[in-house]
Parts: sequence; structure tokens; C-alpha cells
Amino acid sequence: MYKIIGADGQEYGPVSADQLRQWLTEGRADGQTRVQAVGTTEWKPLSAVPELATLSAPPVGIPSPTPNFSPAPKIPNYLVQSILATLFCCLPFGIVAIVYAAQVNSKVQGGDIAGAEVSSRKAKRWCWISLWSWLAVGVIYLIIMGVIMLMGAAGAASVAGSR
Repeated sequence: MYKIIGADGQEYGPVSADQLRQWLTEGRADGQTRVQAVGTTEWKPLSAVPELATLSAPPVGIPSPTPNFSPAPKIPNYLVQSILATLFCCLPFGIVAIVYAAQVNSKVQGGDIAGAEVSSRKAKRWCWISLWSWLAVGVIYLIIMGVIMLMGAAGAASVAGSR
């Protein structure tokens, strides 16, 4: 088993020698790719690993392809906003937002970018629903309290006027 450093500078692995061989044939790794055998601390070029050295040499006359590791896209997960919406706004809607927010990173790591984007949008939507529902309840509460105060003032005025 080996760990490698991709062209994006990120560490990948552990992966098996068979997986590395496949990456070599796909052009995702080459002889210059830095590898570390699991259990060791030394990073060295893949061409210096005896088990893989013969595979890492490109055929004569064919240029070595550059590794094709693309970094995972940055998809916002809205976890902080979801937690704040749960604590300060509307608990049920905030919990739904947390559930969707928690799915984003695991879907990105699993390679499901489309699913991560959908979960991100849903987490954002539920954060907004939580905020707007809290505001609506607050406005309704203020209206009810205003009506009660006006009724109380009117009642007090009628009692004072009847004396």
C-alpha cells in the first residue's frame, strides 16, 4: 500500500500497487509522482520504487503525461448557518438544514458532486425557511401584543370614562 502526492499537492491513499499501476496506465500518475510506502516516512519518486519502476517508465518516443488529479470543488455546506438557524430561529427547520448540510462533505468525498450541490442548495433553502418563519412568527407576535395593548387601553379608558 502506498500514499501519493497528486499534481494538486494533496495527499491520496493509501492505495494498492494495482491501483497505482492503473493510474499509471491512465496517465493520472507518472515516474515523477511522489510516493510513500505505508509504514515509512520517506517520500520518493514512483520510478524509484522497484515494484513499480518498470511501469512508470514511458515507452520510448512517447512523452510522459502529466498527472490528472483535480482538487475537489469547494461546495458550501452551510453547516454553521444551519446550526445558528436551529439555535436562534426555528428548531424543526434548522434540524432539516443541518441534515442536508452534513451530507455535503461526505458526498464530495464520495465523488458525488451533483448530489453535494443539491444537498448544499437544500441546506441553504432550509436555513432561509427557518429565518423567514422566525421573522413571521415575530411579526405575528408583535401584532397580537399590539392588539391586546390597544384593547387593554380602550378598556381602561371606558372604565375611567364611566366614573
